[in-house]
Amino acid sequence: MTLRNLILSALLVGVISGLGYGLFQQLQVNPIIYAAEVFEVAEPAADHHTGDAQAAHSHAHSEAWAPDDGLPRILSTLAANISISFAFALIMISLMALHNQKSRKPKVNIYTGIVWGLAAMFCLFGAPSLLGLHPEIPGTNAAALENRQLWWLFCSITSAIGIAVVYYAPIKFKIAGLILAALPHLIGAPMPTEHGFANTDPIAIQALTELSSQFYLMTAIGMLILFISMGALASFSLTKFVDRAD
Repeated sequence: MTLRNLILSALLVGVISGLGYGLFQQLQVNPIIYAAEVFEVAEPAADHHTGDAQAAHSHAHSEAWAPDDGLPRILSTLAANISISFAFALIMISLMALHNQKSRKPKVNIYTGIVWGLAAMFCLFGAPSLLGLHPEIPGTNAAALENRQLWWLFCSITSAIGIAVVYYAPIKFKIAGLILAALPHLIGAPMPTEHGFANTDPIAIQALTELSSQFYLMTAIGMLILFISMGALASFSLTKFVDRAD
């Protein structure tokens, strides 16, 4: 096994799975996001008072960069999908290779690779998102971003370690893996002080509620496509290009 083959395999897996997910996202997920953005509450305009002008000036400087609508936004999203897919694929193939070299469990094949993909989906999306922080459309009230990011990271790591303990550790330690995987949910995900949507217009609330349900479902399907394809491709690349490398 060589580092070069490992990185190239992960890059190939990341590009293919990222493009596949990106296509699904563009057709099924992004239209929901665009529709929800119509109902977002606009920032109030600053008047001529000094304090409001300073606040508006400060807000303008604190706004994060965002690509323009249309092709720049599509390409930026696609590049982000491929980059993240490459990172996940690199981790997955590395762990698969370590498993094949060190574990007495059956070696990874395309079928168990799909199971690896489902396990990765559970750790990175299922546990933190479906069981804690639900996918949110624009305009949804949410807790502070930093708190959500930290909890997501904590939940993903403990879920992955918990699954590894359940699978690899002796039976007397398996209960510890289950407890570890459940720990973030026992602590609880950070929640907003006010639930619902920023736009309180009844028509907007009804539309955003429907869009939120659609977004929840389409995001889950998209993640399923991404991680199943990633697991299958990663296991194939491992057996064809990594394990056979001189």
